[in-house]
Amino acid sequence: MEELIATLELYFTKGLGPATIKKLIEKYSSSKAVLETDYDTLKNDFGESVAKIVTQREASCRILAEKELEKAGKFDVKLVPLSSQDYPFLLKSIPDPPPVLYVKGIFPIPENTLAVVGSRKHSSYGSYVVNTIIREAAKSKVNIVSGMALGIDTLAHKVALEEGSFTTAVLGNGIDIIYPPENKKLFEKIVESGCVISEFPFGTKPSAYTFPQRNRVIAGLSYGVFVVEAPKKSGSLITANIANDYGRLVFTVPANINMHSAQGNNALIKDGAIAITTFEDLQEYIPFLKSSVSTNSLSDLEPIEKEILVFLNTKRHYDEIVSQFYDKYPDIENVLFTLELKGLIQSNNLFYYRVA
Repeated sequence: MEELIATLELYFTKGLGPATIKKLIEKYSSSKAVLETDYDTLKNDFGESVAKIVTQREASCRILAEKELEKAGKFDVKLVPLSSQDYPFLLKSIPDPPPVLYVKGIFPIPENTLAVVGSRKHSSYGSYVVNTIIREAAKSKVNIVSGMALGIDTLAHKVALEEGSFTTAVLGNGIDIIYPPENKKLFEKIVESGCVISEFPFGTKPSAYTFPQRNRVIAGLSYGVFVVEAPKKSGSLITANIANDYGRLVFTVPANINMHSAQGNNALIKDGAIAITTFEDLQEYIPFLKSSVSTNSLSDLEPIEKEILVFLNTKRHYDEIVSQFYDKYPDIENVLFTLELKGLIQSNNLFYYRVA
């Protein structure tokens, strides 16, 4: 409980963003340890500015943290700090993960995650893609991650629920606010058999600022992002770009060149996104959609094995992998061998890649 309050206190400290908080926790092992670190040590490790912000934080930050904990009890919300073992691994691995997750529903979530995003004003083509390719993914019990917005997001969540698959909704507002209000019943159904997540404090209303923040969490939670239908300027493309920056796979379907609502699809393909036309195409790139790879085998992976799978978003040479991981994991060669035995990666002439 003390670690959770300490993380909330850091979260409410003005001047500290998610990326800095992550670095602080990684350096000192816990939020509680960060708050107990003296000025000189902080200055030496992170500079004068961060040292002042942490050591001279307002007492109100602690009060806000304790009040937030009280609200969590009132709204039956679980608060998960970054240091928790239950914190989603893929999300924790991005540079700027939320310091605290606000959660309703089943938690921890399955790690076989695929984000599905798209336009609020979609065409029949978008509906077809969700009801064919995404539905097949749901039948394979993939955890479908989306933003609970109207349009493609709503369709993706509903298909997952209909197929008895897990689905995770990431909100762009406080978890005590249901937005859009039209999705109140959907929210309740997801809480029953899936999970709703937010990084925002109670009472935070949706805004032009919160949605891009939400999009980074959708991308961070997911092994890959599937853009179903998106115009050239849309939040879905923002999510895809963030996913690409995080080293995650980006998928989309080709679209008619005169279809305004899907011009973003073709633009993504030009930029290197993986073009998908059938569910079998998707299976080629996602290990947990392979019949030989079970969801449980992914959940049971060691942290280093998960890190390597994320790192192998593209074909990489053995020397590059060793350079990245040897200091932290000297036994890297055996880890690679184990992942090959599990059928999750393959190698050819010292180049390694995720199973294709």
